[in-house]
Amino acid sequence: MKNHLSNTRRGDSEQDPTDLDLLQDPLEFIHEDHMHMRAICELMEQISHSSLPDPVEISRLLRFLDHEIGLLIHDEDDELQGMLLVRCTPEDDIGPTLERLKAEHQTLSELCPRLRTVLTEMHDDKRAAKDDGAAALRDFADRLRRHLIVENAIVLPIAQARLTDDDIVRLRSAMIRRRIEDMQV
Repeated sequence: MKNHLSNTRRGDSEQDPTDLDLLQDPLEFIHEDHMHMRAICELMEQISHSSLPDPVEISRLLRFLDHEIGLLIHDEDDELQGMLLVRCTPEDDIGPTLERLKAEHQTLSELCPRLRTVLTEMHDDKRAAKDDGAAALRDFADRLRRHLIVENAIVLPIAQARLTDDDIVRLRSAMIRRRIEDMQV
């Protein structure tokens, strides 16, 4: 079950949501979602500088903010972190890193409503971002990129090494359940 995490993203587009078929291996799904988020950060920066942003691209960012990022934050905070705290050894010293990541998740979540407003106004008014909105988009992208570096370099490799097959099954089930619930909203 434990595969090596690749450095390339599967699928046709880096900006498309992560393929749900990848939930068979939830750690690989999370890694793929991180790769997707890196592409979303690039798109946010492009849109923040664009004089006439593409409404389809703005809609893609709104979908990301409305559905994708929240699901992954819950996957990591509600399941993965708890499993790691149980499975990791004292030498792993994962607790402080997980606390930092959870605080960053909170900050990112708190920034999402402002970004939704900025993007919705840009979309509805068919205009570029105002200076403060453009700065908010770039700030979010920068924060998310830095956050993903820690998750990819520390958390996912430790999860690969420490989680049991039963943990992987529980993580997969929770992630699938969460996405089914999101689809029903």
